[in-house]
Amino acid sequence: MEKTRIAKVRLLSTAKATDRIFDYLCPWEIPVFRGAVVKIPFGKGNRETFGIVLDVAEEVPAMQLKSILTVFPREIGLSEELMELCDYLREQIFCTFGDAARAIIPSPVYQKKAKTVRILSLSEGIDPETALESFRGKNKEKYVSLLRYLSLTDKVQDKLCKELFELDSAGISFLEKKGLIRSELCEESRSPLEALSELKRDDKEISLSSVQQKAFEKLRVLADGKKAAGALLHGITGSGKTQVMLALCDHVLKQGKTVLFLVPEIALTGQSARILFSRYGEKVAVLHSALSEGERRDTYISIGRGDKPIVLGTRSAVFAPVRNLGLILIDEEQDGSYKSDTGLKYHARDVARFRCAKNNALLLLASATPDIESYYKAESGSYTLVSLTKRYGSATLPKVEIVDLRPEKRRDPSLMLGKRLREEIAKNLEAGEQTILLMNRRGYRRFVSCMDCGEVIRCPNCSVSMTLHNTARQKLSCHYCGYAEAMPEVCPHCNSKHLVAHGFGIQQLEEELSRVFPEARLLRLDSDTTGGKASHDEILSAFRNRQADILIGTQMVAKGHNFPWVTLVGIVMADSALYLSDYRAPEHTFSLLTQVIGRAGRAEKKGRALIQTLNPRHNVFSLASEQDYVEFYRGEIALRKEFTFPPFCQIAVFTIACENEREVLLASKAFSDRLEKNLSGEFSDVKFIVYGPFEAPVYRMKNIYRKRFIIKYKNNPRSRALLDRLLTEESDPRKGGAKVTLDIGPGLV
Repeated sequence: MEKTRIAKVRLLSTAKATDRIFDYLCPWEIPVFRGAVVKIPFGKGNRETFGIVLDVAEEVPAMQLKSILTVFPREIGLSEELMELCDYLREQIFCTFGDAARAIIPSPVYQKKAKTVRILSLSEGIDPETALESFRGKNKEKYVSLLRYLSLTDKVQDKLCKELFELDSAGISFLEKKGLIRSELCEESRSPLEALSELKRDDKEISLSSVQQKAFEKLRVLADGKKAAGALLHGITGSGKTQVMLALCDHVLKQGKTVLFLVPEIALTGQSARILFSRYGEKVAVLHSALSEGERRDTYISIGRGDKPIVLGTRSAVFAPVRNLGLILIDEEQDGSYKSDTGLKYHARDVARFRCAKNNALLLLASATPDIESYYKAESGSYTLVSLTKRYGSATLPKVEIVDLRPEKRRDPSLMLGKRLREEIAKNLEAGEQTILLMNRRGYRRFVSCMDCGEVIRCPNCSVSMTLHNTARQKLSCHYCGYAEAMPEVCPHCNSKHLVAHGFGIQQLEEELSRVFPEARLLRLDSDTTGGKASHDEILSAFRNRQADILIGTQMVAKGHNFPWVTLVGIVMADSALYLSDYRAPEHTFSLLTQVIGRAGRAEKKGRALIQTLNPRHNVFSLASEQDYVEFYRGEIALRKEFTFPPFCQIAVFTIACENEREVLLASKAFSDRLEKNLSGEFSDVKFIVYGPFEAPVYRMKNIYRKRFIIKYKNNPRSRALLDRLLTEESDPRKGGAKVTLDIGPGLV
């Protein structure tokens, strides 16, 4: 047999147990390359699926092979760097190669066609005044007007021409057939930033204070180095971290390199997009989950072509196919949303570290309350620590008052706004200044129970109570699976009419504010009010433009926003996140409080904040009030070392799930036996601290029962080999039964 070209292909969609290389014939006339996305027939039914080419070789096929159907253009494929990233993720978080590749290349890029528009132009040598002299048709005046218009412009969409001159497709076709105009199909780029095109450009040099200039110079040296570097920009709220980061972006872009600028939430992309677009204009691309499929595809292509040297986005933007990477900025780097807990379970910080290492680029983490592990790396020398300890300009830190709410709660358990907070809100309304209230709880009331039988109304699909929402018609909904139903008139367990709502949520707070301050203009920012594509930005813009007096919200209101007229921040119930069953609960609470307090007094007006709590002596409140991160860090790192939590170990969570509860119990026992056998046998040199099996925090979710094993370990090749073996053996789809998944460094333990 003659030699032929054979492509080594990995599937984009496959189980871990079958994540291997498949050979496909590649006809000589088809241009194929390493990293190419290909469409291929697979399986007995030859179903069409997609894969990534790992290599192309000339050899004699050992068996009859199927042929590649389609090879997509190079701009859709993976660069060598991104191919290596897929291998890195496969090794570190135990995903398949295809899982990683799908996260990098969004499916609309290869599954959706480009949007095209027809463009008209005047044919060469045509004189609009004489071209139709002998024509006597009824549309002559419209035709001549169109020809005149085209003579004054370069290229115009046919749709616009039809509207301007009241012509239909037949009229356009008539002029084209006579050779008076030309038309061509062009790809139209769908950009989510069109609304920002009217922004006033502000590209003047950034003015830095002496402290900021010193921080910038330290970072500039790292960015100009010929090797990869990492830095942590730790600055108190309002210290001017953004100006330093923008100055660094300016510098890197002038060197002809590209920048990835990550923010934790969609709510922050609007504000950041305005800042970046006013400075860099069409050079900016935006990537986040709210983009349409067309916008996602076109943005990806434009980045890959090198048209957009600065990319702004949320977590997934870390995969953007930028060329010549010089800088990755991760703002509010401590935020938990940088860790994906569904789909590909990666942390954006780890991906960014890998990409910077491959490009000899600078990774800059920025926060007023850094992740404990990041600050530990800065202290131990893995990162360069750059500090900003004072607020920018004349702004000062807010004066913070910790309010013991226990006496008032004893008199009225349903109380939400204490006397001191009501007094301060009234002062702000009288002064014409703005207020932010943090209430980290969606819904109206927490749960509904029966006063006769005591049963709580639970979700039929999940082992959790449902939350009462005060919509036009009161409804109960599950925040895990989305199930919703109308508020029942009688108890579903005993038919009693004595149903009572307990706890409180953000909608109830909104009602109480309206009752106490009927003249106040209110806005609410939570996941229930931000369902629309641009709703985050619309709400925040309205508040920034002083169209409301009070903004109430969940943690969305806490980070990164700059509202010059906000002089009061109130934390309605500061204890709500402090006692979660997570070793990071104090860190998350400290971060949230520090961030939201920092929204007050960012301009010339003095700011103040009130923390309502049932535990006023807890040190997290006093340290957050003083923005004393370093002292908080010292206490936390000591506890983590004593109890062996990250950064002194790595944590892996195996979850065993099935619709059949008995299958989950059996699979959990089998997994436990297999783990013990490996640790006492071939992997006796591996040190695991194993907890479990025990029920997941929500044992039944979407009618799936879930058991967990938590493992503490040192991240080394032997530990990874054992984790990989356990997952591969348990995830073979041919086995059926319970499904086993693995999450490294999970968002919630």
